[in-house]
Amino acid sequence: MANLYVMARVTVQQEKISQAFKLLTELAHQSEEESGCLYYKILPSTDHSNIFTTLELWESKEAEQQHWDTDHLKNILAQLSPLLAEEARIEKYTEK
Repeated sequence: MANLYVMARVTVQQEKISQAFKLLTELAHQSEEESGCLYYKILPSTDHSNIFTTLELWESKEAEQQHWDTDHLKNILAQLSPLLAEEARIEKYTEK
């Protein structure tokens, strides 16, 4: 099985940066505990204080799909959604 790389760009409302970063950090910590997660980091943009990118590495496409079914992801996304300035952009990659 090929590893799956995921990048998600999250743009939050300016006045919600601190709250959103706390939620994203919690998401990263909990996601790293999942058996199929090899790497999960939250990176703040150096150019825009309200933009964050998640860098994720999963053992497989299936492992990443199971991630979407976890309670912690569903709960954090429910809290994060009202803080967003726009819909998150998610891109997925594999090695050739």
